[in-house]
Amino acid sequence: MKRKRFLLPLGVLAVLLAAGAWTLHDASRTVDISLPEELRSRTAGGLERVEQAGHYPALLFRAMLAWGQLPDPIPVTSGAYLYRVEYWTPGIDGALTLASGLLAVPTANTFRGTVSYHHGTNSSRHDAPSAPSLGEGVLGAALLAGGGYVFLAPDYIGLGSSDAAHPYLHAGLTSSTVIDFMRAARSYVKHARGTWPARLYLTGFSQGGHATAVVQRDLEALADPEFHVAAAAPIAGAYDLADVSFPYALANRQSLYLAYLSNAYATVYKHPLNSILTEEFATRVPVLFDGEHDVEAILAALPGDPRDLFNAAFLADYDAQKPTWFTSAMRENQAFDWIPKAPIRAYHGENDLDVNPEESRSLVKRFQERGAQAEFISVGPYAHNESVFYAIGKVRAWFDELSAPALQ
Repeated sequence: MKRKRFLLPLGVLAVLLAAGAWTLHDASRTVDISLPEELRSRTAGGLERVEQAGHYPALLFRAMLAWGQLPDPIPVTSGAYLYRVEYWTPGIDGALTLASGLLAVPTANTFRGTVSYHHGTNSSRHDAPSAPSLGEGVLGAALLAGGGYVFLAPDYIGLGSSDAAHPYLHAGLTSSTVIDFMRAARSYVKHARGTWPARLYLTGFSQGGHATAVVQRDLEALADPEFHVAAAAPIAGAYDLADVSFPYALANRQSLYLAYLSNAYATVYKHPLNSILTEEFATRVPVLFDGEHDVEAILAALPGDPRDLFNAAFLADYDAQKPTWFTSAMRENQAFDWIPKAPIRAYHGENDLDVNPEESRSLVKRFQERGAQAEFISVGPYAHNESVFYAIGKVRAWFDELSAPALQ
């Protein structure tokens, strides 16, 4: 998220220091929460471990949002306790694997609902929301738990506690990982607070926009009354991977996304990476996406022109519009071929060169043609990373509007 450069006001700085915020926020300072043995379960969605990762009063959340200088007002009515949650979910091979996520539980007596936030493209497992850093997990908690929502931010497989390969933009594994985190969080929130807010609001940015769509799809098919989707608000997401996302990334020199996607799908679908990438990059790419390299390091090792990633045989087939296992996999993981039951608003910046704004327009048009309550929201002439900055306040205001009757 890009922000204007500015000096932190002295009054805000004083509040931060007084609240002990200079510790923001070293994951090594987490404190284990003692769980009853019956709360643990080595099953999909079963809890393994919970650690307290911070307590933020409402005043501190307000100071953080003042520091962030968001363009829309964000009312803060509650502080929150933050927890790092480890839980079980099926991995790429179908066996249970340990995953993690951030849970923020408001201190307010009454919950407005639950918000599941799905983060954007991240290559370093150490920068996952459950760490949690100020820019990812803590500000998300301020924005949403600060409004009285139970806030969930799953890390995904391959990030956070997980040392597996990350199944980037794989619809099924993304959805099951997120939904299993909801189950694990529900177990702990019911234990700690005696209640679980079943009205669920979904949002996410970039890769997380795709996650938001497929999680809504699968939750609505699941029809579990304890996970009732009230609304979804994906931001700058990729939905039509084969026919829009892939060609747009090729044309706009987005090597990182395409290398990440190639490595993930080769792993999940068990195809040799050199069936689509050159020998050089088939060797280099798995090392770059081992969870230990940040985006900057990866970009420095990839070609400026993403076509240079791919071998001649794949490019010839792609340019001739011949089917390949890779393009078939992208079609399998598209996020638009269903009919939402809950209202959905797709937010996007008009100057996004990472993810085509047409992705959101097309998604909404398809849903509207099928009779769904869907709306495209332009956040203005902004680039990809700016989209979430200009969208998140609008998302929060919409969730507040929809959740207001539940508080009466």
